[in-house]
Amino acid sequence: MKPFTISVKKLTDINLMREACEMTFLGTSKQSLLSIYKSEHSPVRTQLFWVKLEGIPLFISTHLLRHHVGSVPFQLTCRDDRKGGNPGLISKIEDIKTQLNQALSMEPEEREEAVNKVIQQLDWIANNSDRYTPVNLGLLLNAQSLIDMAKLRLCTAAHAETIQVFKALKAEIAKIDPELAAVMVRKCVYRGGLCGESLCCGFNSTSGFKKEIAEYLKNFNAKQIGLIQISNND
Repeated sequence: MKPFTISVKKLTDINLMREACEMTFLGTSKQSLLSIYKSEHSPVRTQLFWVKLEGIPLFISTHLLRHHVGSVPFQLTCRDDRKGGNPGLISKIEDIKTQLNQALSMEPEEREEAVNKVIQQLDWIANNSDRYTPVNLGLLLNAQSLIDMAKLRLCTAAHAETIQVFKALKAEIAKIDPELAAVMVRKCVYRGGLCGESLCCGFNSTSGFKKEIAEYLKNFNAKQIGLIQISNND
């Protein structure tokens, strides 16, 4: 996958979350961000983020904008009558066809160089069209949406490159809101080992899973953890 960039701005803070909590009872809220992220009560949606993903493949952008609850997407258009991504692809292909026909009619000593130029253009199209067309995606979304998105886009059932992009996004979230990043986990970790996929990958039976869920459980106290036990021998 080609290089891409991700930036994240947090638009709201703990004060707004506590103000929202205080609207639901008479008193002063002392809720922490981690506490509200763990409980996923409605004030979690007061924490808003502006995420910019630039230069990601079109198919990965499509995966991320499917998460429409609590997330508003702004994706670069691919229209050829606007200033969109990779405009005029059809005309480029027609031009290449013309160049190829001309190359085939050349003398052998000239033909090779002309054909190589056509091949270079075809290589460019292969990396910049269809599902790999590079696009920019902006997401205005809340913390709950990010938690829900992580369940599916960190799962091994997701496309490998989508996982790569989402891990990079989680890393950027961790820089400005580490409490939120701590609860952005794949679904089997979130569910304490249960997998809902029709074709389970088996990650929930691996040492990697035990390591991830042990890290996740550090965010919860013993009473919250309840029956889940992680053996120190594993």
